Amino acid sequence: MSVKREKIKERQLQGFKYFKPISAMLESLHDASCERDKAGNRLLHMDQYISLILLYMFNPICTSLRAVQQASELKKVQRKLGCPRASLGSLSEAARVFDSKLMQDIISNLSEKLQPISSKSKLDNISGVLTAVDGTLIPALSKMTWAL
Repeated sequence: MSVKREKIKERQLQGFKYFKPISAMLESLHDASCERDKAGNRLLHMDQYISLILLYMFNPICTSLRAVQQASELKKVQRKLGCPRASLGSLSEAARVFDSKLMQDIISNLSEKLQPISSKSKLDNISGVLTAVDGTLIPALSKMTWAL
Protein backbone atom coordinates (compact mmCIF):
# COMPACT_ATOMS: atom_id res chain seq x y z
CA MET A 1 0.00 0.00 0.00
CA SER A 2 1.49 3.36 -0.99
CA VAL A 3 1.34 6.30 1.38
CA LYS A 4 -0.09 9.45 -0.18
CA ARG A 5 2.13 12.44 0.55
CA GLU A 6 0.71 15.81 1.43
CA LYS A 7 1.14 18.57 -1.11
CA ILE A 8 4.03 20.95 -0.53
CA LYS A 9 3.08 24.26 1.04
CA GLU A 10 4.80 27.62 0.52
CA ARG A 11 5.83 27.86 4.18
CA GLN A 12 7.77 24.59 3.86
CA LEU A 13 10.11 26.01 1.20
CA GLN A 14 13.24 28.06 1.81
CA GLY A 15 16.15 29.68 -0.01
CA PHE A 16 14.18 32.22 -2.03
CA LYS A 17 16.62 35.02 -1.18
CA TYR A 18 19.24 33.38 -3.40
CA PHE A 19 17.14 33.49 -6.56
CA LYS A 20 17.12 37.23 -7.17
CA PRO A 21 20.90 37.52 -7.77
CA ILE A 22 21.05 34.20 -9.61
CA SER A 23 18.11 34.89 -11.94
CA ALA A 24 19.93 37.73 -13.68
CA MET A 25 22.78 35.35 -14.52
CA LEU A 26 20.44 32.63 -15.72
CA GLU A 27 18.53 35.04 -17.99
CA SER A 28 20.98 34.40 -20.84
CA LEU A 29 19.79 30.77 -20.92
CA HIS A 30 16.12 31.63 -21.49
CA ASP A 31 16.08 30.89 -25.24
CA ALA A 32 18.49 27.94 -25.11
CA SER A 33 17.23 24.95 -27.11
CA CYS A 34 14.13 26.82 -28.28
CA GLU A 35 15.13 26.32 -31.92
CA ARG A 36 13.82 22.75 -31.76
CA ASP A 37 10.41 24.02 -30.61
CA LYS A 38 8.82 24.26 -34.08
CA ALA A 39 5.33 24.83 -32.67
CA GLY A 40 6.51 27.78 -30.58
CA ASN A 41 4.64 26.57 -27.52
CA ARG A 42 7.51 25.99 -25.07
CA LEU A 43 6.41 27.05 -21.59
CA LEU A 44 9.39 25.85 -19.53
CA HIS A 45 12.67 27.52 -20.50
CA MET A 46 16.18 26.56 -19.42
CA ASP A 47 16.59 29.43 -16.94
CA GLN A 48 13.34 28.43 -15.27
CA TYR A 49 14.29 24.75 -15.25
CA ILE A 50 17.64 25.51 -13.60
CA SER A 51 15.82 27.64 -11.00
CA LEU A 52 13.50 24.74 -10.22
CA ILE A 53 16.48 22.36 -9.90
CA LEU A 54 18.11 24.83 -7.49
CA LEU A 55 14.85 25.02 -5.53
CA TYR A 56 15.01 21.22 -5.27
CA MET A 57 18.58 21.41 -3.96
CA PHE A 58 17.73 24.09 -1.35
CA ASN A 59 14.71 22.19 -0.04
CA PRO A 60 14.95 18.71 1.46
CA ILE A 61 11.17 18.46 1.31
CA CYS A 62 11.44 18.22 -2.48
CA THR A 63 12.42 14.59 -2.86
CA SER A 64 11.19 13.81 -6.36
CA LEU A 65 10.41 15.26 -9.75
CA ARG A 66 6.75 15.22 -8.75
CA ALA A 67 7.57 17.35 -5.67
CA VAL A 68 9.34 19.89 -7.89
CA GLN A 69 6.28 19.92 -10.15
CA GLN A 70 4.02 20.47 -7.13
CA ALA A 71 6.24 23.30 -5.90
CA SER A 72 6.01 24.94 -9.34
CA GLU A 73 2.23 25.24 -8.83
CA LEU A 74 2.72 27.56 -5.83
CA LYS A 75 2.26 31.28 -6.52
CA LYS A 76 5.30 32.24 -4.43
CA VAL A 77 7.53 29.87 -6.40
CA GLN A 78 6.19 31.22 -9.70
CA ARG A 79 6.75 34.81 -8.56
CA LYS A 80 10.22 34.37 -7.02
CA LEU A 81 11.59 32.05 -9.72
CA GLY A 82 9.80 33.69 -12.65
CA CYS A 83 8.48 30.44 -14.00
CA PRO A 84 5.03 29.08 -14.79
CA ARG A 85 3.60 25.85 -13.46
CA ALA A 86 5.72 23.08 -14.94
CA SER A 87 4.18 19.84 -16.06
CA LEU A 88 5.78 16.56 -15.08
CA GLY A 89 6.38 15.83 -18.77
CA SER A 90 8.16 19.16 -19.33
CA LEU A 91 10.42 18.62 -16.33
CA SER A 92 11.22 15.10 -17.45
CA GLU A 93 11.95 16.19 -21.03
CA ALA A 94 14.07 19.17 -19.89
CA ALA A 95 16.88 16.89 -18.74
CA ARG A 96 17.34 15.76 -22.35
CA VAL A 97 16.52 19.03 -24.14
CA PHE A 98 18.69 21.55 -22.27
CA ASP A 99 22.47 21.37 -22.63
CA SER A 100 24.12 21.56 -19.21
CA LYS A 101 27.37 22.80 -20.82
CA LEU A 102 25.68 26.19 -21.13
CA MET A 103 25.92 26.48 -17.34
CA GLN A 104 29.74 26.33 -17.29
CA ASP A 105 30.25 30.05 -17.96
CA ILE A 106 27.73 30.99 -15.29
CA ILE A 107 29.37 28.73 -12.71
CA SER A 108 32.82 30.07 -13.63
CA ASN A 109 31.48 33.61 -13.18
CA LEU A 110 30.02 32.69 -9.78
CA SER A 111 33.19 30.99 -8.62
CA GLU A 112 35.24 34.11 -9.42
CA LYS A 113 33.01 36.07 -7.04
CA LEU A 114 33.50 33.67 -4.13
CA GLN A 115 35.26 35.04 -1.09
CA PRO A 116 36.91 32.99 1.66
CA ILE A 117 34.63 32.40 4.63
CA SER A 118 37.46 33.13 7.07
CA SER A 119 41.04 34.30 6.89
CA LYS A 120 42.29 31.19 8.69
CA SER A 121 42.46 28.28 6.34
CA LYS A 122 41.49 24.82 7.55
CA LEU A 123 44.19 23.52 5.24
CA ASP A 124 46.86 24.94 7.58
CA ASN A 125 46.25 22.05 9.99
CA ILE A 126 46.53 19.27 7.41
CA SER A 127 49.68 17.20 7.36
CA GLY A 128 50.50 14.69 4.67
CA VAL A 129 49.61 14.58 1.02
CA LEU A 130 46.55 16.41 -0.22
CA THR A 131 45.00 14.94 -3.38
CA ALA A 132 42.64 17.01 -5.53
CA VAL A 133 39.88 15.05 -7.23
CA ASP A 134 37.78 16.44 -10.05
CA GLY A 135 34.14 16.14 -9.10
CA THR A 136 32.69 18.02 -12.04
CA LEU A 137 28.92 18.03 -11.72
CA ILE A 138 27.86 20.15 -14.66
CA PRO A 139 28.10 17.58 -17.49
CA ALA A 140 26.22 15.04 -15.38
CA LEU A 141 23.50 17.41 -14.09
CA SER A 142 21.08 16.94 -16.96
CA LYS A 143 21.50 13.17 -16.77
CA MET A 144 21.03 13.13 -12.98
CA THR A 145 17.58 14.70 -12.99
CA TRP A 146 15.98 11.34 -13.78
CA ALA A 147 16.77 10.49 -10.16
CA LEU A 148 14.51 13.28 -8.91
